[in-house]
Amino acid sequence: MQSGKDYDLEIKDEANFIETLALVDKMESESLENKIFPIHEGYIHNYLQLFVNLDDETIYDDVGLSPYAPDDQGLYRKFNPIREDIKFNLYPDTIIELQQDVGC
Repeated sequence: MQSGKDYDLEIKDEANFIETLALVDKMESESLENKIFPIHEGYIHNYLQLFVNLDDETIYDDVGLSPYAPDDQGLYRKFNPIREDIKFNLYPDTIIELQQDVGC
């Protein structure tokens, strides 16, 4: 986890953060190398469990989040407000950086 992993995926036009992270979890579970799950004594089995409280549909407070898409000039400054609305439809070409336990 400390070194980080990158995932490049295509999602449907109406996809939100939860659906996108679930797709990453599917890719991770099907991967044959560099598996990181389970972690924390086998308690955490996927990214959704690590970053999202599905009961409340919120992103955990200790998760660092940087969800940006390109603006009209192609600069990644178009913010996706997914912490405020976890079901927000992601903008095209969004890049989401997540960091667990940022110590905020």
